[in-house]
Amino acid sequence: MPTSLRVRAASVTLAVTDHGSGGPASPPLLFAHATGFCGAVWAPFVAAFRDHYRVITLDQRGHGDSDKPKDAYAWRFFVEDLAAVIDALELREVIAVGHSKGGAAVAGVAADFPGRIARAVLIDPVLIASRDESAPLPVQNPLAEGARRRRMVWANRAQMKESYARRMPFRSWRDDVLDAYLEHGTFVRPDGQVELKCPGEIEARVYEGAMFSGSLGKLSRIDVPVLLIAGGESSTLPPEAARQAASRLRHGRLEILPGVGHFVPMEAPDRVIELIDDFVSEEPSARRRAVRG
Repeated sequence: MPTSLRVRAASVTLAVTDHGSGGPASPPLLFAHATGFCGAVWAPFVAAFRDHYRVITLDQRGHGDSDKPKDAYAWRFFVEDLAAVIDALELREVIAVGHSKGGAAVAGVAADFPGRIARAVLIDPVLIASRDESAPLPVQNPLAEGARRRRMVWANRAQMKESYARRMPFRSWRDDVLDAYLEHGTFVRPDGQVELKCPGEIEARVYEGAMFSGSLGKLSRIDVPVLLIAGGESSTLPPEAARQAASRLRHGRLEILPGVGHFVPMEAPDRVIELIDDFVSEEPSARRRAVRG
């Protein structure tokens, strides 16, 4: 049975779910979600891996049921939080999987906190070159502006699903993933309406913090095997950018999924599960640099 935990990480307390494992020797498999979402979006992955791994998901700061401070959304905090969860749970030989900003956080832990992660899976990660933090923000940040305008309250989840299922990016998601997000990424207000758990202002601050993440430069400092998965139709990590990113990895393998956009785990969970299963089962002697797609 899943166990809900409250884990202290620096200045915040994070909601972490330990989904159990197939036995005491099961290796830990830790999942980090993208901006605006929550740990529940990994539901198909939990179902696929919990019989053989100790599967752990978390709501990152500002998201889901974790603390939501007014500030402190620089991307280094997400890296530090993930490392703190690993330490608090005393995890060893961690296989860490992250999507989008979650992928950048996994890369950051692998680069900046050696020994915490044994293998990393980066799914269409947000990779940004280093930038001077004293420099002004760009005049326009479409993602941040969109987050601030986002509708936060709905009459009920059924109404919300009807709307979401008709528009991008959600209409390309597999139905069970969307259901998991709508159930766990919202809460019922006293008036009976449902509201998103991640406030639009916090989501906007996270998007603005991406500019100073320096996530791209961390790849060359990762000294563990890395599986980089990119959507062939992604605008966040287009195929050529994915190939360039993979060339920075010391022990990297790149998989490009044709016909898939940025929301790879939501659009093609079964294919991603197969890739992760193959990657974590790979014998050390079989590690290689490969590019597919």
